Amino acid sequence: MEPLDYLKVLQRHWKVVVALVVVVLVGVYFVAPTGPATEYEATHRLLRDQASGDEGVSSADNPAVVELWVTQGEVPNRVKEVLGYSGSPDELVADLEVTSSLELGIVEITARAESPDEAITLANTFADETLKFIDEHTSNRQQEQAAQANERAEEIRGRINELDSQIAAQGGDDAPGAADLVRERDGLIEQLGTVEQSATATGTTSWISLNEATRAEKASTSAVAVTRGQALLLGVLVAVLLAFGVAIMLDRSDSRLHTKEQVERQFGLPVLAEVPLLPLRSRHRAAVFGYENDHRLAEAYRSLRTALLLFRDRLPLEIEAAELSGRLRPRSDGTPSTARQVIVVTSPEPGDGKSSTAANLAMAYAEAGQSVLLVQWDLWRPLSAKVFDAEDAPGVSEFLEAGNASLVNFVQSTSVPGLHLVPAGELGHQPGAKLDAQLRLLEEARSLADVVIIDTAPLLGASVTRELVTMADVVVVCARAGRTTSPAAGRTAELLERLGAPTLGVVLVGVPVGLFNDYYGSPKVRSRSSGGVERRRDRYAGPVDERDVFMDADPLPRRGDRL
Repeated sequence: MEPLDYLKVLQRHWKVVVALVVVVLVGVYFVAPTGPATEYEATHRLLRDQASGDEGVSSADNPAVVELWVTQGEVPNRVKEVLGYSGSPDELVADLEVTSSLELGIVEITARAESPDEAITLANTFADETLKFIDEHTSNRQQEQAAQANERAEEIRGRINELDSQIAAQGGDDAPGAADLVRERDGLIEQLGTVEQSATATGTTSWISLNEATRAEKASTSAVAVTRGQALLLGVLVAVLLAFGVAIMLDRSDSRLHTKEQVERQFGLPVLAEVPLLPLRSRHRAAVFGYENDHRLAEAYRSLRTALLLFRDRLPLEIEAAELSGRLRPRSDGTPSTARQVIVVTSPEPGDGKSSTAANLAMAYAEAGQSVLLVQWDLWRPLSAKVFDAEDAPGVSEFLEAGNASLVNFVQSTSVPGLHLVPAGELGHQPGAKLDAQLRLLEEARSLADVVIIDTAPLLGASVTRELVTMADVVVVCARAGRTTSPAAGRTAELLERLGAPTLGVVLVGVPVGLFNDYYGSPKVRSRSSGGVERRRDRYAGPVDERDVFMDADPLPRRGDRL
């Protein structure tokens, strides 16, 4: 792809690009810090107060064990509940630095946070919950030891009672055979005293708060922290790159045709004219409003008219030879006719702009001084005749139904001098229309005007259009930028080639116009005469020429009149 192609991709998907950039910038604005990040730290110290006779008997005697209790197990979960923290306890532990000293019997809990109050609260909460946990652990251990001692004491008492019974059976303590039993009894009595004493012992290790955290010191200020302004600048760069990648991805996956090059490649036909996109408020009146009020659109259809008059590359050889030699049926005024008298305008699918193209092309021919007959042969979704100040009266469908009617009876005059209209009719689609009736309509149409423009149904959806393209002198295909798809264009091109239709080219409708690509400037307001004929005084610097084709063209007879 050339650099210009990338710019066109951005132009087609500019809404996506802008939306992504805005979303990223809004997110960065609310997430990024306003300045360099500063951390504060607060320290709470725990001291081992007193120990039992044998230091280290309890796990609480060891500062290293207490250090593990601070950062693992139940203590972090308790801190999370007390602080009402919604995240993981590990996230709270990550803000801690815990150290212990076996010699001094000290455990230091240092907490870091973005504000002093948060650091103080975090350090004190961990210290308080650790002390509570140690007290509970110690109390539970004492209860377990007392229960075990009492159980052992009961066993010893039972054995002493048994020995007393045996000694009495031997004749008392002084009996010769009771010496061993007496010695065992005395040993158990001494052991019982030791067990009973351990059951009531309370000498255990306790911990106290040596230095509660009351203030926090500034720990560090990150020299590489990104400020909000820097984050926004970086976000713009990332968002643009991301949006550009998304636009390229969307363009690669988009089967719709957007550019002239894509249209010519898919249809295998040249683009005869590129019709600019009208403002949204004017699109529903594009058939007449655009041509009369937008210079760019009018020039596009004038270019199409010129291409149809001069472009020969795709005409059959016999038509070219007939045109060049002048061996064609003369018009009523004696001048030679053209091999491109009957022009069929179609499109692959509905909504591609074929009806507007047919109407505006008819106006372009009428402007050039030729009598034009616009035949609305799209019997499914015809363009309303009211756009030309005509009536939605009987027309093509009634002519095909009657079989022997004269086409002139269905011709209506319009507000555009030189342009006459055969509406679609009121009966709608006629699936049983015979081929000879269609041929007779075309032959009569040839005799009524210099140029006959036929607005047909979409080629891929109507069999009658496939018949008409083989009867026409020239076929023009319409495609809408950003709507017509590559598969539809390919099927249309293949079908036209198989039918042998004299297809001259494609009209690309709805091409976006760049902001600085308006050579013709803003359209000017045009006045209308009392007779409804438009006097386009803004086109010339001087007075209106009386030979203006919008003023002196001779209209055809109205419906019901005879030629």
